[in-house]
Amino acid sequence: MLSMIIPLFMLSTLTNANPLFTYCFNDAINYTANSQFEDNLQQILQWLPSNTSVTGFYTNSFGDGADRVYGEALCRGDVTPTICQNCIKIASQEILNGCRSEEKIIWYELCQIHYSFQNFSSLMVYTGKYPDSNNLEKNVSNPSHFNEVLMYLMDNLSSEASFTPSKRKFAVGEIKFSKSNIYGLVQCTPDIKESDCRSCITFALGDLKACCQGRQGGIVVSRNCNVRFELYRFYNATSMSLTYPSPAGGKWKTGMVVAVTCISALCNSCTHSVLCCLYPVEERRTRR
Repeated sequence: MLSMIIPLFMLSTLTNANPLFTYCFNDAINYTANSQFEDNLQQILQWLPSNTSVTGFYTNSFGDGADRVYGEALCRGDVTPTICQNCIKIASQEILNGCRSEEKIIWYELCQIHYSFQNFSSLMVYTGKYPDSNNLEKNVSNPSHFNEVLMYLMDNLSSEASFTPSKRKFAVGEIKFSKSNIYGLVQCTPDIKESDCRSCITFALGDLKACCQGRQGGIVVSRNCNVRFELYRFYNATSMSLTYPSPAGGKWKTGMVVAVTCISALCNSCTHSVLCCLYPVEERRTRR
């Protein structure tokens, strides 16, 4: 029953959702209406919905020379092909609104699209952004311990997404905290290296702490990675059962409710390993 309910819930969320964030690159010029660049852009956007739904990720280009357009689309790793296709279709229409920059990204809860005048395939580019929804989150009663447990979870999910090829750079999980659970999600675009995925998520977790420390939920989006946590299950976990060693030497699982007992010093160590540096929300480029 759960496997049927969650996709329907996702579809309802998609139908009623506005973009999480839209970003026009400041260093890109604006294209002219009815130009060859715009024609090429519309062509690549038409390709994205059906092609992305096959594997959840698709990248291609269209055109020649200075008018060539590179496009990339990513769906969240837990959505069905139908929901993926619908999300990309909505995003490909919405991204044409607003600025006419030759490089632009739009993020929805379940998908994202990036197009550009330059080839960005396999390059890790961190452009961390805070959706306005973060400001609506309530505060937790014990922020210090909450953040320790949260970062322990997110650090493990980061390792799972980055270095387990079968996960295709996507991991979700939960961890017991007080009388509730913390649910987390991390994802990278599948085209970047494992080490770049880990670096991108580390940047994002630093920004997540900066924007959302002590809150009941938060999200940071970027071109190559996204991170999110909530106190409710916001993802489809029916096929996502991941197991990690616990700090105490036992086992704890993601994708299901698990109680984890953290020794304070060990939790602090885990947290420090991820958050040794805080990065401002700005564009960071790393070429392979």
